[in-house]
Amino acid sequence: MSIKRKSIVTKIGDNGYTYPYSGDKLSKSDLKLEVVGTMDELVSFLGMAKSLIKNKKDKNLVEKIQKNLFVLGSQISGLNSKKLKKRITSKHIAYLEHEIEKLEEKFSFKDFILPGDNLVSSTLHVTRAIIRRLERRTVAFKNKTKFKNKNILIYLNRLSDLLFLLAYKYSLKD
Repeated sequence: MSIKRKSIVTKIGDNGYTYPYSGDKLSKSDLKLEVVGTMDELVSFLGMAKSLIKNKKDKNLVEKIQKNLFVLGSQISGLNSKKLKKRITSKHIAYLEHEIEKLEEKFSFKDFILPGDNLVSSTLHVTRAIIRRLERRTVAFKNKTKFKNKNILIYLNRLSDLLFLLAYKYSLKD
């Protein structure tokens, strides 16, 4: 079903159903929507973190992650759609791994840290917790639907590692 929108109010979701990118009619409690909704929450909190970060390179990194999550969300929403032009690939994973290596070279950590040192670090810790939930929900979705792109779960796992390191980096700053 294709919906032309002149307004954000569609009046078709009032009975607990919605029509995602794939065009399927889904219950708002559907696992696919749980994954996409959690991703939306993550992107929003990343936006909050980005607004607090002063370092231009880190700000650009967070924005790139947000854009990649839109790609990932499109893949989940239109899982079998051939219309998708972008997909999460091994190159996206390699980029995260490179960023992780750069952060690991700057400092070594011995223990996990208690969130709350400052607003930037705390916000990044919230994003880390959300990405872990997103990863769990995506695994459940994968098990239910058997989607084939293994890069999605690898990307999410690496992203949580990167967000932990960014939070750790900003916990060292005051």
